Amino acid sequence: MNTREYTFHDIFDSPFYVNNGEITLKKIEIPIIQRDYAQGRETDDVNRIREKFLDALLQAIEQKRHITLDFIYGDISSDGVLTPLDGQQRLTTLFVLYWYAAKKDGIDPQEYEFLNCFSYATRISSREFCQELVIDSPDFSEIKLSKYIENQAWYMYEWKNDPTIRSILVMIDAIHEKFHGIKDLWKSLFTDNIINFYFLPLVDMGLDDDLYIKMNSRGKPLTPFEHFKAEFEEIIKANSDELLDKISYKLDVEWVNLLFPFRAQDNTIDNEFMRYFHFVSDIIYYKSGIDPENDEFAKAERLYGKNNENAMDNINYLVRCFDCWLDINVNKFFNDIFCNNIFEYGKVKIYHEETSIFKECCDKYGKGYYRNRNFPLRFVLLLFSVITYLQYHDIDGISEDDFRRRIRIIRNLIWNSSDEIREDRMKTFLYETEKIIRTGIIPVSDRGEIGYNIRQKEEERQKIEYLKNNPHMAEALFHLEDHTLLKGCIAVIGLDNGTNFNKFRLLFDNCDKDVINKTLLSLGDYSQAISWRCQTGSKSIESVWINLFHPSRQRKRFDNTSEILNLLLSKLDENAINNENLERYVNEYLDNPLTKKDWRYYLVKYRQMRAGGYGMYYWKDRATKPYEIIMMNTEISLNGKNWNIFLYTLQNSLPEFIMKLEIGDYAYQGNKMRITGTDISINCFNDKYVVYHGDGSKIEYAINQTEGIDTYDRVEQGIEIISDLLSKIE
Repeated sequence: MNTREYTFHDIFDSPFYVNNGEITLKKIEIPIIQRDYAQGRETDDVNRIREKFLDALLQAIEQKRHITLDFIYGDISSDGVLTPLDGQQRLTTLFVLYWYAAKKDGIDPQEYEFLNCFSYATRISSREFCQELVIDSPDFSEIKLSKYIENQAWYMYEWKNDPTIRSILVMIDAIHEKFHGIKDLWKSLFTDNIINFYFLPLVDMGLDDDLYIKMNSRGKPLTPFEHFKAEFEEIIKANSDELLDKISYKLDVEWVNLLFPFRAQDNTIDNEFMRYFHFVSDIIYYKSGIDPENDEFAKAERLYGKNNENAMDNINYLVRCFDCWLDINVNKFFNDIFCNNIFEYGKVKIYHEETSIFKECCDKYGKGYYRNRNFPLRFVLLLFSVITYLQYHDIDGISEDDFRRRIRIIRNLIWNSSDEIREDRMKTFLYETEKIIRTGIIPVSDRGEIGYNIRQKEEERQKIEYLKNNPHMAEALFHLEDHTLLKGCIAVIGLDNGTNFNKFRLLFDNCDKDVINKTLLSLGDYSQAISWRCQTGSKSIESVWINLFHPSRQRKRFDNTSEILNLLLSKLDENAINNENLERYVNEYLDNPLTKKDWRYYLVKYRQMRAGGYGMYYWKDRATKPYEIIMMNTEISLNGKNWNIFLYTLQNSLPEFIMKLEIGDYAYQGNKMRITGTDISINCFNDKYVVYHGDGSKIEYAINQTEGIDTYDRVEQGIEIISDLLSKIE
C-alpha cells in the first residue's frame, strides 16, 4: 500500500499505478454523488469544527512544523481525473487556503496554475465560481473578502443559492481572519510543505468502486459525535499510539455494545456516549478542584491532551469507568442493589422510579442547570459510589454485603446533606465517598472543607455500633431509614427507641396527617421555630413533615419534636395504629377539665385553624399576646394570604356564617372580619373581641382569663357575639 505524503500542489502530475499501469494525476473533480462543501456552513457545530481545524493549520504554520490531514481516498480514471470519495471537505479547504496565500502574497499566476485543476461536478455554478475565483485578485484591505467577491461583475446573483459557493465564501472570510497577519504564507504551503495528507487510490485499498460509492453517496453530514470521536482519537494518539489502538477498538466495539441497550430511538448511542463521557470527565474535574467545562472538545483536550501532566492517569480512569460495566448485566445490577419507592430488605431505596442511575446518566446528564439538573449532584455521587465499588472491589476485597451496607450509608449522607452539596465542594464529597466505599470508614471532617453533613455522619457511625450490638434490628432500622419522610435520617426517633421503629412507619403510612398533627399537639407543643415563624405538621404537604423530622441549624426545638413524637409512639399499640385510636387521645385531651385553653387547645379542637397548607403560624408578640396568632398560607412570607386564626374559624364555623361574614386576606396588615352588606367589623385580640361600627363607635367584649389563659372557649363566645349582631341586623 502506498503511504506517501502529498501536498495539495504536488499531488498534481504525480504518477499512480492503477490496474497495472501508470497514470499521472491531472485533475481533481468533486463528483456529483458527493454532498455540497460543508466546512463553511454556519451552524454551531460546523463553526466550532471550522475554528478548530483552521487553528490547527495556523499553529502548524506559525511553529513551522508539519501537519498531516490523514488519508484521502478516491478513484483515478484512465485520463488522470481524481474523484475523491473521502476527503472532499479537506481538499476544498486546501484549495481555498492555497488561493488565499497566492493572492495575498502576489504569486505569479503560472505558479498557482494547478488551482485550475480543482473543480466541482456537483453544479455548473460551483465549477464556474472556482474558475473565476482563481482569476480574480481581491482587495485585502476589506474586512470580509466575501463582500468584495459578491460585488464583482463576474459574480452571478443566482449563485447565492448554491450552498457550496456560500460555504466557500464563509471559509474565505474565516481564513482571512486567521491568516491575514501571516508572512510568506505561500512559502509555508508551497515550498516548506507544512500541510500534507496521505492519498490512496481505491484499488490500493482493495475495495470495490460500487461498494465504496454506496458507502459515501448518502450525503449525510458527519454527526457531532463522529467529529468528537475523530478529534478525541487524535488526542489519544498524541499520548500513545498503542493506547490509541486500544481505545479505538473500545470506541468502535466494546463501548458500543455496552451502550447499545440504552440507545436512543434512532438506534444510535452517540448522545448516550457523550453524556457518560461528560460525567466521567466532570468527576476528574471535581477531583482536581477545577471548574468543569461544557464544551466536549475543550474538555477532551484539557483533561486528556498531552499538555496535561496527568493525561495518562485521566485516560486510564476514563477507560476503567467504561470498562467496569462490560462484564455485568447493568440493569440487573442496579435492580439488585436499589429499589424505587417500596422497601425491599437488602436493597437501598433511592426514591426514584428508575433504579438504573447509569441509564439515567446516559439519558440525562448535562441537561438542566444548578438545582434544576435532570441528573442532580446526588445522583452523580451515587453513581460515582457504584463505579468506585466496581473498580476496587477485587483490589480492596469489598464483598457484596459490604457494598450494600456502605452504599446505604452513602445514600443516607447524600439525602441529608442537601444544604452542603454544591458543585464547588464536590472534591471533598468525592474524597469522602470513595473512602467510605473502599474502607467502610466514615471520615471525620478534618480537612478544613465542608463535606457531608457532620451530624448525619455521626448518626451513621452510631448506627454501625448499634448494629454490632443489635444485629437482629437491621431490617427494622433499614425499613425506618427508607421511609419517605426520613430518607436515611432517624434522629427524630433515635437509636434508643428501637420499639418505635415500626410504629413510626405504621403511624405515617396508615393515618391521616391532620389527625397525627392534632394528636401530637394534644400531647405537647411539638412545633419548631424558624426565625420569626412557627411550624407544625401539614395535612397534605409531605415536605413539611420531612423538614420537621430533619434537624437543622435554621430550626429550633427539634429535640422537643422528637420527645413528643416518641411519647405518642410509646403509647400506641403496634397492632392498632389507626385514625380511630388517635382520635381517642385527642378526645381525652379536649374532654379533660384540667386541659388549659391555650393556643394548642384551639388548634387541636378546630380544624379551620389547621387549614394553612404549611402548618405555619406567626405571633407578633407571643410572650405577652399568645392568642394573637396569624395562620400563614405560604411557607416563608407574610406577603401571601394570612388570617387571624379565630376570625378565620368563626367565618367558617357555621354554614350560615359563610355567606354573611367576609374576612380579609391580610390579617398581618390589620384586616378585620366584616358583616356582609354592613359597615360593622369584628376583630379578636389577646383578651377581647372588638366590634366596630361605621360611625366610629366600638364595643368591647372581654374574654375571661385566669393568669392569661382563657377560661371559656373564645370561639364559642365569638359565635354568640356574631349571632347576636346578625339577629339585630335582621
